[in-house]
Amino acid sequence: MIPPVPVTAAQPGWIELRSADSVTYMSNEINPDGLYRGGESGQVLNPVDERPAWWAESGLPGTETQQTVVVVGHNYSTRDAPFKALSVMQPGDQVVLSTPSGVLQYSVETVGPLPKGSLLGDNELRRSVPGRLILANCDVRDGEPTDDNYIVVAQLQ
Repeated sequence: MIPPVPVTAAQPGWIELRSADSVTYMSNEINPDGLYRGGESGQVLNPVDERPAWWAESGLPGTETQQTVVVVGHNYSTRDAPFKALSVMQPGDQVVLSTPSGVLQYSVETVGPLPKGSLLGDNELRRSVPGRLILANCDVRDGEPTDDNYIVVAQLQ
């Protein structure tokens, strides 16, 4: 087996979500501006446009990154946004992040809802885990917003 090519940690520029059999659910540019907490309480992550955004307080993706990497995006009840595709992700699916340093592939481990704000609080998912990637959006079920975020947890391959 050929060892993977090292990818130096760098801000992600593109993201693809793929099924386990390589059907592309979504392929989209990531907003080049890192996302920071907002709101009066500092407990809101709100991307400025439709593009997914890298949470600048999380780790930078790379083969040697020791922190968890987080990318968030919008999901709406009244119109489409790229991260609507999170709702179809399943364990075993793939997430591909492209950075100026190279391409990283992650395997989805878990998917599901998490109460809004949990990811920003004292949550197990905030723990630094080498090679872990978390994707999050506002959960929408049956066309209606919920009080949850939809979370996809993946691990670097």
